[in-house]
Amino acid sequence: MAVRQKQLVLDTAYKHFKEFELPLDIDYKSYMNIVGPKDAIHAISVKRSFKAWKFLTHALKLKHPELGKKPEPPKPAPTPAPKAVKPSPLSKPAPAEEMDSADE
Repeated sequence: MAVRQKQLVLDTAYKHFKEFELPLDIDYKSYMNIVGPKDAIHAISVKRSFKAWKFLTHALKLKHPELGKKPEPPKPAPTPAPKAVKPSPLSKPAPAEEMDSADE
């Protein structure tokens, strides 16, 4: 019976950690505040199955290593290349424009 209870506590903890995206170094009080007292694993169940909260989190690290992976920060957007500087209308026209205007 104890093995089934231990597996049930571990599965419930995995579900909560995955659903709420909790870090594995969270303490029990913070866990209970985030998950809620009605849905959180009861402290007595943790004590009977794992003796302490730290052993439960260690078991989660071993059994589900994907929980320990930190999400990669998004890569910054590439900065746009500097725009080409357009000649101002007051500057001299290009040589091709001079020929066109001379023909007229």
